[in-house]
Amino acid sequence: MEKMEVFKAPVSCTPEEAGYAGENLDKIETHLERLIADKKITAASYLLSRNDRIFACRSMGRLRFDKAESRYKPDTIRSIASVTKIFTSAAIVRLIEDGLIYLHQPVREIIDEFDNPMFGGISIFHLLTHSGGIRPDPGCMFEPYPRKHEWFESENWIMEALRDNIHYKPGTEWRYASVGFCILAEIVSRMADTPFEQYVMEQIVRPLGMEDTYFDVPAEKEERICFANKGEFDWFQFSKKRPAWSAPGGGGGLYSTLKDMQKIGQMLINKGTYRGKRILSRKAVESMVREQFRGKNFTWVSAGTDMEYGLGFNVYSNNTFLSPGSFSHEGAGLCGLYMDPVENVVFVYFCPLAEDVGWEIKAVINFRNIVWAGIL
Repeated sequence: MEKMEVFKAPVSCTPEEAGYAGENLDKIETHLERLIADKKITAASYLLSRNDRIFACRSMGRLRFDKAESRYKPDTIRSIASVTKIFTSAAIVRLIEDGLIYLHQPVREIIDEFDNPMFGGISIFHLLTHSGGIRPDPGCMFEPYPRKHEWFESENWIMEALRDNIHYKPGTEWRYASVGFCILAEIVSRMADTPFEQYVMEQIVRPLGMEDTYFDVPAEKEERICFANKGEFDWFQFSKKRPAWSAPGGGGGLYSTLKDMQKIGQMLINKGTYRGKRILSRKAVESMVREQFRGKNFTWVSAGTDMEYGLGFNVYSNNTFLSPGSFSHEGAGLCGLYMDPVENVVFVYFCPLAEDVGWEIKAVINFRNIVWAGIL
């Protein structure tokens, strides 16, 4: 296998100074090079920090599907897809802190389309924990002819998203439903009297000093965006022209970078503060990242296993090398953010998938295990 060019951003300390085995970074890069050579992913980047000191920030592979010589750099901007949901969760929790809503409040009290016998029992808690019984993401049940996200392009998108039977009694099962987070974003817009995207930028992104994180990437930064295939590029162009009535981007609208994502990860490990600024209360973060719901998960490859879930996060009591109390979120396409508060480690990764690859376990689970094996 041919050795790839690896780009390295300046870091705060050496791996050894952070209590990490430096030679393990070579193992990480060999693993990623193999995935690129096997045409599972088109590029890869990752960041590792401990005690808020970045000791690895590296990238390799191709930036653009249509530019063979383009290179994925550590400061590349990339869609974070469903990792956006942690920003939506944080926004909802901010409203709870301010007394504008409460966690178990029925959604019907805010959104009229829920005020009927079928959907009236769904609460904000149910949406945050993917346990509301509304339509799950297309294909997650391996249905042979999955629906598309057609509701997303409708002016009355809430009604269209609910144009279905309830799939199970709220609070009894876990099924991943991105539409629920668009509805949560709509709740933010209504109760904060501010458009969701503006609220997130003003209350979370800018106070954290996230300089390359946007719902709408400025034109002067577009050349730094990674598009792994034409579909991603076309979606980006479509999103720039969305009408005002469109569903808010609470399920997956943000673009960001490795270093920006490390900031929100560290804030959560710090229980709400980052470098002197408080974004969320300590008790709010503690509630977000502890187990709030445990239910059977029949989506994708889970086959009825128990899902441990917080308020917008996967949470872990016993998962391979992760310390109990760790939490994470993954995004399609492929990216992820992992936080281990026991080790004070933040792990951010982007592994843009090859066009015909829907998901790649070696770019998520295997990758994570190699990373944690280096903690001293």
